[in-house]
Amino acid sequence: MSVRGTGRAACLLLWLVSPLAARAQAAGAGPSTVDEVITRWVRAAGGQKALRAVRTVHLQGDSTESGVAGATEGWLSRDGSRRLTTQEKDTRDETCRRRECWFKDWNGKVLELEGRDRRDKITEAYLESLIFGGAARNVAHRDGARLLGEDEAHGRVVIRFSPPDGVPFDLSFDAATFLPVEAVRKPYDDAITVKFEDWRRVGGVMVPFSLRVTGGEGNADDTTVLRDVQLNAPPPPAGFGRPKDGAKDFRFASGDRASGIPFNFENDHIMVPCRVNGSEPIWFLLDTGAEATIINIGRMKEFGLEPFGATSVTGGGNSAPFSFTRVASLKVGDAELTGQRDGVMDLSGLERIYGMPMGGLLGYDFLSRFVVEVDYPSKTLALYDPATHATPGTGRSVPFILEEGHPHVASRISVPGAPPIDADMVLDCGAADTVNLTSPFVKAHRLLELARSKPAGAPNTLPGSEKEFFAQTSVRGRISAITLGGFTVRDVPINLMVGTTGGYASESFSGTIGEGVLRRFKTIYDYSRRVMILEPNADFGTPFAGRKTFGATFLSNGPDYTVFKVTGIRKDSPAEAAGLKTGDVVVALDGRPAQDFRLADLRRALSTDGSRHVLGIRRTGGDSIEIEVTVSLISLDES
Repeated sequence: MSVRGTGRAACLLLWLVSPLAARAQAAGAGPSTVDEVITRWVRAAGGQKALRAVRTVHLQGDSTESGVAGATEGWLSRDGSRRLTTQEKDTRDETCRRRECWFKDWNGKVLELEGRDRRDKITEAYLESLIFGGAARNVAHRDGARLLGEDEAHGRVVIRFSPPDGVPFDLSFDAATFLPVEAVRKPYDDAITVKFEDWRRVGGVMVPFSLRVTGGEGNADDTTVLRDVQLNAPPPPAGFGRPKDGAKDFRFASGDRASGIPFNFENDHIMVPCRVNGSEPIWFLLDTGAEATIINIGRMKEFGLEPFGATSVTGGGNSAPFSFTRVASLKVGDAELTGQRDGVMDLSGLERIYGMPMGGLLGYDFLSRFVVEVDYPSKTLALYDPATHATPGTGRSVPFILEEGHPHVASRISVPGAPPIDADMVLDCGAADTVNLTSPFVKAHRLLELARSKPAGAPNTLPGSEKEFFAQTSVRGRISAITLGGFTVRDVPINLMVGTTGGYASESFSGTIGEGVLRRFKTIYDYSRRVMILEPNADFGTPFAGRKTFGATFLSNGPDYTVFKVTGIRKDSPAEAAGLKTGDVVVALDGRPAQDFRLADLRRALSTDGSRHVLGIRRTGGDSIEIEVTVSLISLDES
């Protein structure tokens, strides 16, 4: 399950651009080159002499991020180094030293950034060095800069900067004062806008005392209001190097591992029994596609937890509200995580799909603490301390990089009639299917034509879940092969995403590799070394069965998830022919009352070709009937 983008909202800036050179010739006014704009900016900001004297800047202020108030302290140096410490209920540290960047999260975990995460932090440091006294430093600001034009409607002038190893951004200036108004960059799919307000003079230099950031899926702006700005202050006490790791936040009952932890795989997901703050065991889904460990908001009361903050996240198809909580203890087998800041969101939709009570998702915050070994045949997990335990196993190493907490791997896809296609795939053990390809990737490589033998019909969305954050809009397809870490898995049924919203509409990755592929291996995830180990198991070479359906979609409800409601009937399907209707509730299966079986049992019964069953049905309006069915299945692969 791909969960992406906590706390950033889309805010695209639309420029009404006209060449400044043409305006200057026609009206005899306005700067026509980058140098002219910079010259006016330098003059407005305090002049060459005052700006060139700025070597370091020390900032202190109050911040609000994702609805949580805190205090911010930052340091900038003229060589582009930056350190920003934010204190709320916890402490976070972001540090860049030239081309090296680190992020110490709220739980004290330090991650060396790479890929797009690193490029974005380099850009933040570059931008702030310009805003706080760097306008006069030629080398810093003129390389790669170009004039875009004027935003006449708002009285602005716009320059695009391209920081070395960073992300291009558009910086707009007030055409009257020539002080910066806002900067817009797009490190991922959604633009991030930083607004600069409340300019004041400090030591002869103009600096903004208010910064407002809008980006990603967040519901509210993140703001920083400065209380104090000191020029040429001493550097931070810890310097601009790697932040110090927080205290160790996990332990084992004994030794340096916890093995033999059982998991439930009846819904093609790794469901692990966990205890939160001493609660009774409840299912958590192991999810490499989740950038945080997440608590189900409907279970907060029984865990004795309170939420704080407010933002939103993007799932496979939609966005959903997201907040935070503090978890004193999360026990998984003989391992325990302590003092965690976790995410909070509504997972009741997943509970209805799986027919199981869910405490949450075990995401990046959990996976990054251990070496995690998944053995599908035995349905057990093993957790190791990465500091004392080298990556176990005898399989092949598959390197990955972490971007926004997601493991990205390089892979290759083969389809008939085209050369092999390189793909940037996210490892997503929270996705039940084999391979899901994003809609931009599908379109770019004509996969609706090449990965299907006939034109696609109406796209698929799970009935009853259209508004859920995990909803997906797709058509079925098939690829000749996917190659991953030297292993080639052949003739793979896949999902071709066609939706225009949510994570699978992203241009930042090609798709996800889910359980349909991963379950063919013993998989070992070592986030500390950025590597996955794959050991083929007995299922590795087994041909993929065609995807088939009886034609009825069920969701569960009720306190024990034993109210099994038909939420969709496929047209011209065996389910329709048998007389099932949308809205029917299955109250018995072969004489067993609904309280005696689970949703997975019902689905299994109705997916066994040729089997015969008697369904007790309660109709909308209260009528009770019995329907005898002989299960026959129709193909989904070309539907």
